[in-house]
Amino acid sequence: MALCASQVGSGDELDHDRLSELPDHILLSILERLRDDVRLLARTCVLSTRWRTLPLMLSALEININTFVVLTGGPSTLQRLHQATVKFTGAVRFFLATATAGDQTRAVKYLRLVFCLTTDEHLRDIGHLVDAAIGRGEVRDLELVIHTNKGRNFLRRAPKVASITRCFADRFMRLLGATPPAVFGSLRKLALHNLTTRKMCLRFRDASDVGVLLRTCTALEILTLDYCGLSDQLSELAIDAPPQSKLKVLCFDECYIRRIHLVQVPKLVTLICSRWLSESCPVTFGPGSVPYLQEIILNNRAEEWQLSFKLSELLENVNNVETLRLAFGNGRVWLEPENPKILGAAFSKLKMLNLMTMSPEGDLSWTMFLLQAAPLLQLVDIEVYSNHVCMEPDDDRDMEELEWELPPGFRHRHLRELRVCGVTIDATKDVRFARLVMERAVNMERLVLDARITCEECVAAQRQDPSVLLSKFPKDKDDVDAMVRWLKDGISSTSARIIVYSTSMRKFEY
Repeated sequence: MALCASQVGSGDELDHDRLSELPDHILLSILERLRDDVRLLARTCVLSTRWRTLPLMLSALEININTFVVLTGGPSTLQRLHQATVKFTGAVRFFLATATAGDQTRAVKYLRLVFCLTTDEHLRDIGHLVDAAIGRGEVRDLELVIHTNKGRNFLRRAPKVASITRCFADRFMRLLGATPPAVFGSLRKLALHNLTTRKMCLRFRDASDVGVLLRTCTALEILTLDYCGLSDQLSELAIDAPPQSKLKVLCFDECYIRRIHLVQVPKLVTLICSRWLSESCPVTFGPGSVPYLQEIILNNRAEEWQLSFKLSELLENVNNVETLRLAFGNGRVWLEPENPKILGAAFSKLKMLNLMTMSPEGDLSWTMFLLQAAPLLQLVDIEVYSNHVCMEPDDDRDMEELEWELPPGFRHRHLRELRVCGVTIDATKDVRFARLVMERAVNMERLVLDARITCEECVAAQRQDPSVLLSKFPKDKDDVDAMVRWLKDGISSTSARIIVYSTSMRKFEY
């Protein structure tokens, strides 16, 4: 259809960019909706010079190499990775290379770069671009997420595994040394990831490499080492941060290290250790090493060759922990009950205890030694392990029945709430444990039993086969009422409110 001149207006009107006349906050609202797609964001920002520097005013900007990876077809995987790195570097240059004349309002609050340890040339370019942006005051908060590769298989056919893993570590250390000091010196979050096979994890030469990292990254607050290790995986990794270190969160996930020893991390608040490969206790602390440590998270799917250990082995020299989270990946308990008095100093300030993926076959009463050891404990949150019926059964569980004899006169006066959740909550033994806690926690205010089935695939599997049993927990009100009557019968020392979520997704309050 042809349009007359009066409908389209004059050429001057067509050239007039009305969109760019909008206030900054409206334009930024538009860009905020595009920031998950860096390529689309870049195309939008070339509409006019007004838009060019707006990305640096976003609350957060992430440039991720995933955006540029071609997953299938075309050249080899290594070539695709190289091409993605070239495009990633170009994106960093596009967003960070434009000067803003020192305008501090045009500074991205949070910049997150996710890239791979590819060629030194590209890594050097990325470092200099970020350094220039920091020097102009355009980046306030920086996070780097560095992978040894992107895609699990791109090094599968590599002939010399040992040299490749060391190559990654050496390349990272060269990046650390060659990048202008302002970049790593202002870095707040650093994550080093590897997603390949066990033989190809990123391996530092020794603990001194990690020491260089901590001394270089003086502003670092969060450090994650995922699938990393040492050249000699039988060595101990000693973490000795300088006195001025700001490191608050330290996370180790499936690292190939015999043991981690914290010599000194003066500002550490949270320690996370998951899927360790130690034979026994994965972490130890030196005297006075973590004066501000408040939270410890341990998560492990114990292998048959791994030994259980006592918390006192781990918590020696620790006395400020307020939150303890323990996860038993496949329900196999890697923890040994022990004399609560030995844990007295470590648990003197403990307020929250979270026990995850507990075995549905085991009796929870053995955990009472933790309550005995923590007189100020206020919340106990327990998740019972659930093997979804929509998945293959997990037969890799060798459950050892643990026992603990509770002194007759024991009373806990600060526990306020107990939560027990999971589709596989047992209406007999787990409710018996809840009753035991209610008897001993004389000031308890709230008990939550949550057996809701939240997995849509499990529900769908039961619809297809009604004989599939998702849970043995009471479903209807009459059954729940009977369970609660038995739970409260004869306990006069508590007025705790009881909340039950049944498998029918209904909520009952007593």
